[in-house]
Amino acid sequence: MPNRPVHFEFYSADPAASVEFFTRAFGWKFQRWDDNPYWLAFTGPEGDGIDGAVAPVPEDRGPHTMNTLAVDNLEEAAAAAERAGGVRITDAIDITGVGRWMQIREPGGNIFGLMQGYHAEPPAAT
Repeated sequence: MPNRPVHFEFYSADPAASVEFFTRAFGWKFQRWDDNPYWLAFTGPEGDGIDGAVAPVPEDRGPHTMNTLAVDNLEEAAAAAERAGGVRITDAIDITGVGRWMQIREPGGNIFGLMQGYHAEPPAAT
């Protein structure tokens, strides 16, 4: 089914502490994505829940969580979101080996991602 949550991101004021917390408290596994301050989170067996990441807090917002929805067509999904009262927060970006992604703000103020071509394979560790 399209348009389901497939990825979450915890934006943390202290990503290393968050990674340690989720590892110790819940047994999650983490893999840093290249030299980026971005840690992929593997929360359990494939098909059981969703995986995500921990990243530093963006300068314009405090700690928060953002979910990403898998969509068949990024532009069509963004247009549907806009027709329903949403606003594009970012332009579409290509994430090598993952898909095309953008952020939307819904009328209640929540920001979420849309991802076309999403797949659960993490990037190669370096």
